[in-house]
This record gives sequence, structure tokens and C-alpha cells, in this order.
Amino acid sequence: MPLRPPRLEPGDTIGLIAPAGPVRSPDAIHRAIARLEQLGFRVHTASHLFQSRGYLAGSDRQRLADLHRLFQNPRIKAILCARGGYGSTRLIPHLNLNLIRNHPKIFVGYSDVTALHAAIHTLTGLITFHGPMAGPDLGRPDLPEFTLRSLLHTLTQPHPPGSILDPATRPLVRILRKGRATGPLLPANLSMLVATLATPYQPDFHNRILCLEEVAEPPYRIDRMLTQLLHSGLLDQIAGIAIGRCERCTDPPTAEPDPLGTETLRVWEERLRPLRKPILFGLPFGHTALNATLPWGVRAELDAVRGDLRLLEPAVR
Repeated sequence: MPLRPPRLEPGDTIGLIAPAGPVRSPDAIHRAIARLEQLGFRVHTASHLFQSRGYLAGSDRQRLADLHRLFQNPRIKAILCARGGYGSTRLIPHLNLNLIRNHPKIFVGYSDVTALHAAIHTLTGLITFHGPMAGPDLGRPDLPEFTLRSLLHTLTQPHPPGSILDPATRPLVRILRKGRATGPLLPANLSMLVATLATPYQPDFHNRILCLEEVAEPPYRIDRMLTQLLHSGLLDQIAGIAIGRCERCTDPPTAEPDPLGTETLRVWEERLRPLRKPILFGLPFGHTALNATLPWGVRAELDAVRGDLRLLEPAVR
């Protein structure tokens, strides 16, 4: 049975942490803090949130200590990552799993944070959340209502969230192979998921709805990573596949927005259709302004007939 964290309620304290790369825009973090406070939450910043050590947000020891302190602190009800970048994989061998298991709480992030999701969920059973971060998402002046609504609905309501789509996002979803499947969600950044293979932190693929997203990776790299997953045999175990927007996944990567990542569409279709699993493409999650919150391990239904992804059970208690 998955371990559900307590739901987030008005007045609760959210801890901000940078477990990977350094904060690039302090202004964005301050906007995120102000937005959370306007929503009725308190915000606690980790001791080393604004540290910088090259491409890392402080030393491994500092970032790990911040993470453990936030899990241990009874005042902190949710942990929100500032950004991704690189560095999460350096922490996972040193996680205090008993501490995390004994103090279950909401943990949110994506991109490089996929490594922490994989380790925490795989080794403790805690439901964690592939969802918006402080800097690139909640700190946006133009944060879409869709992204904020999905986050709050998933973290505060102890009942099944239902469809991750709304009337505006539904028409952008494409069906690559028809069918229906149910199973626990496995939402991940493709690069980071591949980085967990053949490690103790490799997640369980059996009967999972695999949700993959990527950003600024040219099609040949996406092909290479999908091919590695195919060679591993793990994709034979999954129930279905939901693919995100994959913005700027062009060759070469461009600054121009590509809302659906259409240049990579042929690669996803060519490599994955032979699996004979239901596949959806272009869902709103990951490195995109429209960033739905997807909980690890929550049972979901992938409907590649109507073009929908529905969460069938609550992610919090």
C-alpha cells in the first residue's frame, strides 16, 4: 500500500528547498513565496536555499541536511523544490529513509528532482508529487490558473482528483495508439528516469502508467534514451504511456516555444507504438507553463480512446 502524506490545509507551513541546482532568480523565489502567502500558507526557507557552489545549490552535505531538517520539522507540512538543474542523484544514496518514512509529508518537484521521487517512493512507498516548483512555475508573473489549480486540488483534497485535463488543454492531446489501461502512476523526466536504471533507486515499472516528459533534448537523444528503456525490457511491463509537451526538443534546441514538442512526435511514435500499449501525447505536465501535478504511485486510468488521464484515488489523507 502506498504511504499517503497528510493533506495541505490553510495556515500550514511549506518548506522551500534547492536540492539540486542553485537558484537562478531570487526574484522568482520571492514571487513564489508571496503567492503562497496570499493563498493562506506560511513559508519556511531552508538554511541553504540561496547557496551556490558552481552548478550545485551548496555542498551535498548542506543540501541533504536541508532536506532532512524539513522532513523532521513537525511545523513543515509540505516541501516544495525551488528548481531542478543537477544534483539530486548525488543525494539519494545518503537519504535517511527511516526519517522520511516516519515523517511522511508532501514533497513536490520535477526535472532533476525525479531522482529523489524515484528513491523516496521506491524505498519508502511515500506518494510524492511530480509538480510545479517555486522558481520556474509559482514564481512566474504569468502563472497559468491551470497549474495552480491542479497543484492545490491534488495536495489539499482527500478524494480522487479525476481528470488532469480541462476544456482548454484537452484538445491539445493526441492519441498515438488507442486503448485503455489502469495502474499506478510513474511520472518522470525521461533523462532522469534513465539515470536510475540498474541502480537501487530504479522504480517499479510493473503495470504502471508511465508518464514521460522532456525539455530541450534533440530528437536523437530522446531516441537514444527510449531505445535504452526498450533494451532494458522494462517497457514490456508497463500498462500504458502518457507523454508530456516536450518543449524545445528540436535539433538544434531553439528558444522558440514548441507547445507540443511536435518535432519529436515521430520518434515517440516510431519507438513506442510497437509495444502495443495505449499511448497519449501532448499532456500538460513537466517543463511547460501548463504543468499538472501527478502523484507517484496513485492509481490512474489512461484513456487513449477519449484522450484523457484520470486519477482514481486520493493522493493525500
